[in-house]
Amino acid sequence: MTESYFEEFEAPNRLLLGAGPCTVHPRVLRAMTQPLIGHLDPKFFQVMDEVCEMLRQVFHTENYMTVPISSTGTGAMETACANILQGGDTAIVCRNGYFGIRLADIAERCGANTIMVDSPWGETADLNGLEDALKANPGTRMVGLVHAETSTGALSPLQDAIDLAHRHGALVVVDAVTSLGSHEVRVDDWDIDVCYSASQKCLGAPPGLAPISFGPRAMSIINERPSKVQSFYFNLKDLAEYWNQTRAYHHTSPITMTYAMRESLRMMMEEGIDARHERHARVAGALRAGLTAMGLELVAPPEHRLNPITVVKVPEGVDDGAARGRLLDEWNIEVSGGLGEFRGGVWRIGMMGEGARDRNVLAVLSALEVVLSDAGYEVAFGASVGAAQRSLAMRNGNGG
Repeated sequence: MTESYFEEFEAPNRLLLGAGPCTVHPRVLRAMTQPLIGHLDPKFFQVMDEVCEMLRQVFHTENYMTVPISSTGTGAMETACANILQGGDTAIVCRNGYFGIRLADIAERCGANTIMVDSPWGETADLNGLEDALKANPGTRMVGLVHAETSTGALSPLQDAIDLAHRHGALVVVDAVTSLGSHEVRVDDWDIDVCYSASQKCLGAPPGLAPISFGPRAMSIINERPSKVQSFYFNLKDLAEYWNQTRAYHHTSPITMTYAMRESLRMMMEEGIDARHERHARVAGALRAGLTAMGLELVAPPEHRLNPITVVKVPEGVDDGAARGRLLDEWNIEVSGGLGEFRGGVWRIGMMGEGARDRNVLAVLSALEVVLSDAGYEVAFGASVGAAQRSLAMRNGNGG
């Protein structure tokens, strides 16, 4: 008998409270165990159509080209840039965190003259700076905005920036990777040209698909561009043939991931989109109340805090990695560290999708009290949990 070199892998059952992926509901996992069918099977085309229809509801759009790209959110970011930008175009990106940096990098790699409008990390996009950049660069093709900056926990208002970009004739690309499913995103009402997200955050599915929606202005640019899209895989014309038109083969779709997204979207429809937003707001409010009661400092300004990700400064004298390691090893709770200039200085606590539950707020606060106390940070045991409970009671109408 030949011996196996590797034992069967059994994943630990973590409580995923980081920046993604989030915990997935058992219904979504069960959907992935359905029998595999071909990506050109008529039954799978039905699944594809249903996914697209539900995504249109979540994006609040009638856009025909609203599909999940076979990738993570970064692939959708690249899809947006690669299809609307050509060599020599000008792209302006509002950069107030790690993912604004990534969006600008991808735009530059697509051949665009890329101009950054910078804001301090933790702040919202700089509208005055954007206006100055648009005036200085007539004919700008694209303005990139990160709606929910996952690295800082800041939510940038969009409408004024969108209107400004359109007055200067630019297309607007919006990164809604962390906001879609937890905050209002209204593609048609806000007149967004391209908006993309990812499956593994507030949509409640595993990582691997990236919903994206293209509006009429963007599709006109794509259909009339004189040069080929530099990416074969993310070429929207060919993707449209597979998803929405002749069903012509482009690549092998991730069948089981599409099953998962269909089920996670069905669950969102059952809960109600507005009710899902309210759940994220309620849970985020309780988490912030608990962290504040613990004496910790939140990064984003109160009026622009992102609900699914709360970014909190690591207290002075506490080792970031050691604290997160204890949460993982002893409490089986994953929270994320900082990125970029926030590396080592913040924790990113996620309450996303199925993970955005009252019980998870109380669990992470209880564990954090012990970890911080052992690290020498003064903690009033129970204060954070009590503050969170009061916040939840008030939000549920059970307290004054």
